[in-house]
Amino acid sequence: MLEKTNFFLQSNISASFSTINSSSSNFNPADINPIVKYDNADIDKIQIFADNRKKSGVYRWTYKINGNIYIGSSSNLSVRFYTYYSLGSLVKSNRPIDRALLRYGFSGFTLEILEYCDTNLLLTREQYYLDGLKPEYNIAQIAGSTLGYKHTPETIAKMRDFVLSDEVRYIKALSTKNATAAKRKSVTVTNIKTNEIS
Repeated sequence: MLEKTNFFLQSNISASFSTINSSSSNFNPADINPIVKYDNADIDKIQIFADNRKKSGVYRWTYKINGNIYIGSSSNLSVRFYTYYSLGSLVKSNRPIDRALLRYGFSGFTLEILEYCDTNLLLTREQYYLDGLKPEYNIAQIAGSTLGYKHTPETIAKMRDFVLSDEVRYIKALSTKNATAAKRKSVTVTNIKTNEIS
């Protein structure tokens, strides 16, 4: 189920976060009112791409079972989301959010657009949410960079021991197959000499 609040004009977008104090010391997670919420990231995939085409902003993935979150930002959200939905990209990644998406499937997550903003504000706004929400799936606690981050031995062991279940592999393969089938267009060919349709 898709919950949506329409904020399309730049002045409305700016107003959507100007009421939130940019100091994380006064941060209250209850004050967050996402611009858009996609309750099932698997079913809502096409809508996610369409709604966020050529838009920049800050987003949040939330695992429905335990509430663990990931905060990210992008100057082109639809391109960023394509990488999440690319099985090849996810399989190569060792990021905790990518591993969780593979392990639990997209239907186990909600995706929220916390705010749309100009690209020059992206990292500042992402940092605001990182500081206030302390997301479990984010490796780096500094917006926009993983430079200098050293994995703990525990994290390295978790990444090494990660195994994708057969059930999740099957669901991902089926999801990819269904997405491809949904984009196909049927074509009928008529033989002009015999009027035979094939």
